[in-house]
Amino acid sequence: MALTPTAEDYLQAIDSLESEGGEVIGARLSERLRVSPASVSQTIERMVRQSLVEVGADHRIVLTEPGRAAANTIIRRHRLTERFLTDVLHMDWVRAHEEAHRLEHAISDEVEARLSELLQHPETCPHGAPIPGNFPEGGDEHWVLLASLAPGQTATIVRVSELVEDDPELLRYCAAKNLRPGVAISIQERGPDGLSLLEVEGRQVAVTSRLSAHIFCRQDVGATVSA
Repeated sequence: MALTPTAEDYLQAIDSLESEGGEVIGARLSERLRVSPASVSQTIERMVRQSLVEVGADHRIVLTEPGRAAANTIIRRHRLTERFLTDVLHMDWVRAHEEAHRLEHAISDEVEARLSELLQHPETCPHGAPIPGNFPEGGDEHWVLLASLAPGQTATIVRVSELVEDDPELLRYCAAKNLRPGVAISIQERGPDGLSLLEVEGRQVAVTSRLSAHIFCRQDVGATVSA
């Protein structure tokens, strides 16, 4: 099925909202895609007719099996493109994310396959998000949110979520403070308002409760530091 760029954007947004553990409803899509509620309603109606999504009596939007397959395809192309732009063309995180959104809709099956081969079949995008078809099943089983870690615990960042990717200011902050996949952190302090003070490669970094709820880590089991 040939999909419009708009439908592909909606598929990505629905998958992203699902991965954050929340129910997908029109209001959340409107906020995420920065479009009017009326526009969301019209687009979802078309996607229902295309058998890409279903809408329950509670207004919750879910991907059908064909919708899930289509979402995985466009997500794979987006994340492979981000890898190419950062690893080969050396673009920064923010530019790579923006450019990948423009390019993903024009990538063919052949180009997608060759991109993956060129990049040696990476498992994640630069922000740590799994690449469908490359990421091992269950590979994220032990990932936890930074917000769930207590002072004194140590961990390694594995992923910055799509909500952060879609916010250039937050993404620039993560890049500037080296809050990237593969970087070791320790939780120094957490304030009553949820503000976290981290040690990141010898530097202290402040992380808001909103940001810590969208950074995934792999906890160092049994390891603690002096808080």
